[in-house]
Amino acid sequence: MPSDTDWAEQRKRAEAWVNGYTAAAVATVCATAIIPGAATLILCSIEATMCYQIGKIYRHEWSMADGTAAAGVVGLASLVGKIAALEAAILTGPGAFVIKPVIAAVIVKAMGQLVIKHFEDTK
Repeated sequence: MPSDTDWAEQRKRAEAWVNGYTAAAVATVCATAIIPGAATLILCSIEATMCYQIGKIYRHEWSMADGTAAAGVVGLASLVGKIAALEAAILTGPGAFVIKPVIAAVIVKAMGQLVIKHFEDTK
């Protein structure tokens, strides 16, 4: 069983991945802000990949299928409201360019924290 120091290092690495994927989500949304639905599809892929990368930190035997399943288990479904808000932001017109990246950052950051919590609770 890993020591507390190992767990702290794993958390630090996992949080670095979360921050990186949060930045990627913001960039993606900025690039696709005027295309309804495009950001949601890409964000789902980003979240599944983030779950895979974080899973690799905490588990040695971990596949992309496991990461995708974990994304669903830890709360992807609970974030549907936020994803709907992301898409509804297009109705704000030019304001969507400001609102959508913020919503995307919140979605991905929250998802990443849920994934880390999931692994730490099941250690």
